[in-house]
Amino acid sequence: MTDNRGDILRLLYEIKEAGASFYKTPEKLLNKIAKLQAHQGDTLMGFVASALESDQPDTRLLDKIIAELNIMAQSMIIKGEIKPVSVSELPGIGKKATEALAKAHIETIEDIIYHLPYRYEYIGESRSGKKALTGIFQSGAIVTTRNRKRMYKAVFTSDFGMFAAVWFRFSAGYPASALKEGKKYTLYGQSGSFSGMESIIHPQFMSESEMGKIIPVYSIPKIVAQKTYIGAVNAALDKYLTDIPDYLPARLEEQYKFPTAKAALLEIHRPKNPYELEMLTERRHPAAMRFIYEELFYLQMGLLYKKRSYERQAGTSLDIKKEYLDWIKGLLPFKFTNAQRRVMVDIFNDMSATGQMNRLIQGDVGSGKTIVAFTAGLVAVKNGYQVAVIAPTEVLARQHMENLIKLLQGTDITSALLTGSMTPAEKRRTKEIIAAGHVDFVVGTHAVIQETADFNKLGLAIIDEQHRFGVEQRKSLIEKGYMPDILLMTATPIPRTLALSFYGDLDISVIDELPPGRTPIKTSSVERIEKVYKLMREEIAKGHGIYIIYPLIENSEKLDLKAATDEHRKLSEVFGVENVGLLHGRMKQEQKSQLMDGFKAGKLQILVSTTVIEVGVDVPQATVMIIENSERFGLSQLHQLRGRVGRSDRQSYCILVSGEHISEEANERINAMCQHADGFKLSEIDLEMRGPGDFFGTRQSGLPEFRFSNIVRDVRVLQNAREDASAILTDDPELSHSKNTVIKEVLIRKWRKELQYIEIG
Repeated sequence: MTDNRGDILRLLYEIKEAGASFYKTPEKLLNKIAKLQAHQGDTLMGFVASALESDQPDTRLLDKIIAELNIMAQSMIIKGEIKPVSVSELPGIGKKATEALAKAHIETIEDIIYHLPYRYEYIGESRSGKKALTGIFQSGAIVTTRNRKRMYKAVFTSDFGMFAAVWFRFSAGYPASALKEGKKYTLYGQSGSFSGMESIIHPQFMSESEMGKIIPVYSIPKIVAQKTYIGAVNAALDKYLTDIPDYLPARLEEQYKFPTAKAALLEIHRPKNPYELEMLTERRHPAAMRFIYEELFYLQMGLLYKKRSYERQAGTSLDIKKEYLDWIKGLLPFKFTNAQRRVMVDIFNDMSATGQMNRLIQGDVGSGKTIVAFTAGLVAVKNGYQVAVIAPTEVLARQHMENLIKLLQGTDITSALLTGSMTPAEKRRTKEIIAAGHVDFVVGTHAVIQETADFNKLGLAIIDEQHRFGVEQRKSLIEKGYMPDILLMTATPIPRTLALSFYGDLDISVIDELPPGRTPIKTSSVERIEKVYKLMREEIAKGHGIYIIYPLIENSEKLDLKAATDEHRKLSEVFGVENVGLLHGRMKQEQKSQLMDGFKAGKLQILVSTTVIEVGVDVPQATVMIIENSERFGLSQLHQLRGRVGRSDRQSYCILVSGEHISEEANERINAMCQHADGFKLSEIDLEMRGPGDFFGTRQSGLPEFRFSNIVRDVRVLQNAREDASAILTDDPELSHSKNTVIKEVLIRKWRKELQYIEIG
C-alpha cells in the first residue's frame, strides 16, 4: 500500500473544519477523497461512489467514509495486531463449544487471550488453606455425624502419621471405587480436622508430577471443560503472543512500573509464584493493573478529547443581562436555593462563552432541575433564539408543556408541543410554525430532533433524563446544521466515579439541595397491602392522593406477582370503584391524559399504575406511594418512584410491600430505602451492589465496553488515568507530537465505532 497518510490526514482535517456543512454539501470533499489511489481501500471507494451518486447522501454513509479514512490513516503506524481468527481454530474447541463461547462474548483469538482467569488453583500448600498429603489407603466407610449428616471417610497412613479424607458429597461409585487398600495416593484439598484427626475435605486425586503447579480457572460456559479451555488458551498464546501490540507508550509503562503487554499476559495466564496468586485474583498485581489502567486511560482520553472538541466548536454566545434575570424572577412564585443559583452560574458562564455548552445537571428528585433549565431557556429566548425541550416519553413531554404554560402565563413567549401521537395534520402545522420562527419553546419527545422538524434559530437544546439518550440525539442536531448549547438533565443521582466514566465528556453540575418547606418522606416496609388500608383511608379523608405501583399488568404464575388489573378490582371493592383508576402502558395517550387529569383534580383518590408514572408526573397533593412487589424493583427505580410524592409541605409516605421469602439482595435494597432519603447515597449503595455494568440497565451508547476494570474497585486508577490523559491533552491538544502518535492511533482503534464523535465532535 502506498503511504498516502498525509493526504488522508489533510482530508480529515478539512472534514473536521467543515463541521455540519460536510453533511449538507459533501460533494467537494467527496471528490477529493475519490482522487486518492483506488487501492487505498476498496471499501472506502465503494462508499464514496455510492455517496456521489446520491443527491443527498445518508449521514450514516458519510460517517462510514470518515471512519474508513481514520482507520486507513492510523493503520499505517501501529506494529502488531492479532488477526480476527475464530476460537474454532484452536485445539479442542468444536462447534458446540464455539457457539457456547460466542454467547459469553469469546469469539476470537484476541477474546480468548484477553479473557483473564478469575481465580487460580495451586496444587500444594498455600495461603488459601489448601494442602496436599500423600499416604497409603487403609480403610473407608460411610459415617453419620452427630447432626445426622452422612459422609464418606477414608483413612490413610503416611510417614508423619495418620490422616483422613472426607467427602460430604459421595455416591455408591465414588470415591470408594477409586480407592484400593494398600495403594499410595496424593490428595489435594482444603485442610481441616475431623474427630481430632488431620483431614482434607473433598480432596482431588493428583499425580505427583502435578504437585506445585498453578492452574488458572476461567469463567466460561459449563459445556466447555476447564482443561480443554486452558489448552486452547495456551495454544493461542504459543501461536499469537508475538502479534500482541503494546498499546501503552513506554513512558507510561515506566511511570507505573508495568510489564509489557506480552509479559503481563504470560504472568496472568501462566503464573509461577504461588504467593502472588491472591494479588492476581484481586487484580492488584502489576500485570493485571497494566490492562486496567490502559483501559481506563483510553476511556478518559476519548471522553476528554470529545469534551475539548465540544469546547472548540462555535456555539451560541448569549448576553446574560441583569434585566433578563430580574424579569425571570418576577415570573417565579419562589426563590431559588443556593444549589440552584450555583448551577445557574455554571450554565450562564457556558452560555455567554463562544464555545458550545455541553453540561449535565444532576439532581435528586424534586431538587428543581427543570426550573433551572427553563430559566436558561428564557435567557436564550430573550436573546432571540428558539429552545427545544426533549423528553424520553410523551407523558413527561406533556408534563413539561403544562409547567411551561404556567410559567409563561401573561408573557408573549410562545410554546408548542410536538409528539409522536399527534395527527399528521397537527404535526405538519406545528412544524411549519416552528420553521417560521413563530414558536420560542418546542417541547416534545425525540421526534423533535429525529424526524423532519426544522428550527428557524435554535439556540438551546434541553434534553431530559440523559441516560435514556445516547450521543446519537446530540449528533442529529449537528447534522441538521444547528450548533445549539446543550443542557442535559438526569434525576438519577450518579456517583462521581461513575459520572467520570459515563459523562466524562460533559461538564457536570449538581443540585444537592431540596427546596425549603419539603417534609421528609416516611419510608417503611410491610408484607401485605392490607396493613396500609388504615393510612390510606386517613389520607383520602384529607383529600390527598395515593399511588399504588405494580411491576406487571397481567398475571404471571411463574413470578408470583400481583397484577395491577386484579388489584384494581380488589381495591375498587374496598374503596369504591369511582375512587380508583388504573393506568398502564398499553392505554392510548388520550386515556392516560384523562386519567392523570382526574387524579390531579382529585376526582380519583387512588391511582393503580405500572411504572409509566416513574418519571415526570407531578401531583403535589399525592402523599402516599405504595410499591407492591418492591423486591422486583431496582434501587434507583424505587427512589424515582418515591420521588413522585413529598412534592409539597404535606407529610408523605412511601410503603414498600414485599413477600416474606425474598432474596438477601432485595432485602438490602428495601432496608437501604427505609434508612436513606439521599439519592446520591442510595446511588453509591446501588453501584456497590450491582456494579457499574448494570447501573444504567443498558449501557449508554458511544462508550467502549469495559473488559478489565471495575470502577468501584479501581477508582484510584480511574483518577490517575484521567489526570494523565488531561495532562497529555493540555500539552498536545491535537495529539500531533510524535511521542503521542501511538496514543492517537490506539484512541481511534479503541473508539472505532464511536470514531465520528471523536473526530467531529
